[in-house]
Amino acid sequence: FGRPSSCWTCLRCGCCGSVPSLSAKEQRLPYSRLFRFFLTSVVALVALIIPWYFLSPYLAAPVIAVAGNLMEFAFRWVVGFEVDGVVGTLLTNLKVLANQDGRLVVGQLSPEVNYRTFGYGLALFWALLIASRPNRMWAKMALGTVILVPSQVFSMCFRWLREALLYNNAEVLSQTRMARWMLEVVAYFDQLGFLIVTPLVPVLLWLAIDRAFVNKLWVEMVLAGAAQANGKSENAK
Repeated sequence: FGRPSSCWTCLRCGCCGSVPSLSAKEQRLPYSRLFRFFLTSVVALVALIIPWYFLSPYLAAPVIAVAGNLMEFAFRWVVGFEVDGVVGTLLTNLKVLANQDGRLVVGQLSPEVNYRTFGYGLALFWALLIASRPNRMWAKMALGTVILVPSQVFSMCFRWLREALLYNNAEVLSQTRMARWMLEVVAYFDQLGFLIVTPLVPVLLWLAIDRAFVNKLWVEMVLAGAAQANGKSENAK
């Protein structure tokens, strides 16, 4: 009784009431693995930023297309959109005064948004997969690239709304027939998209796709912690 169990089930759940006996090297293994994972993630992210930058025009096209059609469907004052590389321009019938050659002329508001502002989350997702090296990594990378499109569309739509409504006068807002309190909603969701959705959704997606790596690391750290605690208690005796 009290002898470390050789049963793997017991090692995971502790049903035998025993703690696995691990060497000092084995106790440090999960922390070493975790350090290597974070280091590899950072290195991979830095390396992937360059190819992601040059692939951005192709990655941006479907995001801008979906976001543009969604905006055109949702708001009557949106008449279309244009794609120029990584820049999406929302075409509206909102009239604004613009300074042209020293005189004021009436023009139509056309806010622009750069895809790279929030599209970098895709490179973060790729870097996490490379660091954890799951089975069928390339297939999961392609799948995640598609799954992240809605979150990028969300960020682009609210950035367009911010550029159109928050940085213009009340006359523009009156043309949209939107209540003034909607400006607070637009500002909130724009910040949510830029500060939370862009960096956090790729991490959550990686956790969902590569649960095996996370579970394995968690079990190893629990076992190492239990072995350390058991060693300290025995030394105290």
